Amino acid sequence: MNVTSSRREQLIHIPERHKFVETLGWQPGIWGGLFIVEACLFSLACKWPLTALEWEILGPSTALGLGLVGYEVWRRRNRTVLVRDGKHIAVFRKGCLDLTLAPNEITRVKAGLVTMLEIGVPLGACAIIFATVGIMGLLRDKAVTADNLMILSLGLACGASLASAAWTRFSCAHLWVPVKGSKWLAKETVLVPSARLKELFP
Repeated sequence: MNVTSSRREQLIHIPERHKFVETLGWQPGIWGGLFIVEACLFSLACKWPLTALEWEILGPSTALGLGLVGYEVWRRRNRTVLVRDGKHIAVFRKGCLDLTLAPNEITRVKAGLVTMLEIGVPLGACAIIFATVGIMGLLRDKAVTADNLMILSLGLACGASLASAAWTRFSCAHLWVPVKGSKWLAKETVLVPSARLKELFP
């Protein structure tokens, strides 16, 4: 299949079975959602009108949350797509053909056990601790309070982040793919389902 003759139109007409669309975890969305939830709960716990200090907490938290959620939406709309093109692999970014590579120009990388533990153990511990404290607080107070919900939501976010990290680590292959003409990024990490790796590199 020749996909190098044109640019944006080609990706649209390539059969789905030939596309290897970048798989993404949910880290920006998880933490962005947490900041928005925490901001909402914080505003409920405060007495209106808010003080200057309370606005300094609420404003940045909301802005950061919206920024992360917006980035999550943006990156999902602009996934990198790899297409097997004979003996080469075509790389599409933002719907356009970016470059064509030989298979050996794409490198598979694996996270070491130490790195996995450094990320997974703290996230798992925080998930258990904050979720437990939040639930115990709700049971103790026998009422739903903003403070306990803020603690519980932090625990749930840590748990969701750990689950997302584990899923992308164990079910996806991490590939280093060169980026054409980038001043800031020579290569980007592209995740594809491990089950389809043999289709991409037969």
